[in-house]
Amino acid sequence: MTTILMILAMIGVNAYLPWRLNMLLGVQNTIWLYVLFAFGLVSGFVTMFLITKFDNFLVSAYYGFTSIWFGMFLFLACFMLIFEIINLIYPLPPVKAGMAVIILTILLSAFSFISSFSFKVAEITIPIKNLTNEVKIVQISDVHLGASTGKKYLTRIVQKTNELKPDFVVITGDLADSKAALTRDMFAPLKDLQSPAYFVFGNHDVYVGLDGVIKSLIENNVTVMQNEVLITNNIKLIGLNYMRGDDSVHDPHQVSDETVKDILPALDLSGNYPKILLHHGPWGVEYMNEHGVDLVLSGHTHAGQVFPASLFADMKFPYNKGLHEYKGTNIYVSQGASTFITKMRLGTRNEINFITLKLAKD
Repeated sequence: MTTILMILAMIGVNAYLPWRLNMLLGVQNTIWLYVLFAFGLVSGFVTMFLITKFDNFLVSAYYGFTSIWFGMFLFLACFMLIFEIINLIYPLPPVKAGMAVIILTILLSAFSFISSFSFKVAEITIPIKNLTNEVKIVQISDVHLGASTGKKYLTRIVQKTNELKPDFVVITGDLADSKAALTRDMFAPLKDLQSPAYFVFGNHDVYVGLDGVIKSLIENNVTVMQNEVLITNNIKLIGLNYMRGDDSVHDPHQVSDETVKDILPALDLSGNYPKILLHHGPWGVEYMNEHGVDLVLSGHTHAGQVFPASLFADMKFPYNKGLHEYKGTNIYVSQGASTFITKMRLGTRNEINFITLKLAKD
């Protein structure tokens, strides 16, 4: 229902914006405005399918247009809303107001676009019980390799990761975003990681083709964990597939019938080891807590990626970004190393996460 309402809202705004721009600017031939906005809306859904199936110049260019359009559409709608509110209180000259809305949209879009090409290192120290020694981890999440993020960007991430000299690296899903990630061998930089690396898949890895993603990761010396447990640095590392918390949850990105509630009891979580769980989505935490998990590392949310979408992400996800705690279980959610849908960042940031685990004091 939420997805349907969101689509209906987008269609409504898509009809309103060209009509209102025409009213403000006095454009004589308005049909091209309606065609442009309608094309942009339909393209958003079409390109999300095309990039998972095809890798060629036309698909990449089409996706590039859509990626920019979606961000501009959001900013245009926001600035138009601000105009309508101000105009109710203090009537503004229509042509000047219309031009101001367009110019502000272009400037904010350019700033957000540029912001999407860099990443920062988010450092945090987390106390963990039963730890035998300090452990350093780099978390890489949501790189979305493919049509808009490529091998050079991943190379920069790998270089920075090596500089940090972690004990091990975890990749918490959505490494791939389109078929180009596989056909252009974009995973190759991972082979240069100087620390052991462990991967759990996200929903976008499934859309692109999970078998191909797994094959490429193994070829590049990354350990793929699929509902598995292993011991590293005297820590029990638990890697779960992308799944819902339980059967009561509706997930528009659902890729299997597995749930955290059903899978965890089947895993060997015995022993007095610290337990770190990797799962692409930050949910099912109540079941993880029941099984003694000390730390959950997730991504998926991108922290909303672009303001004001970030406000809705805070409402949708109880654990949207950063460090949280649930009855003694820590949950750390990365904002993601790159972007999806729109190649823009505003009010959030691309990041990799440098996590230092220290023994918790009683």
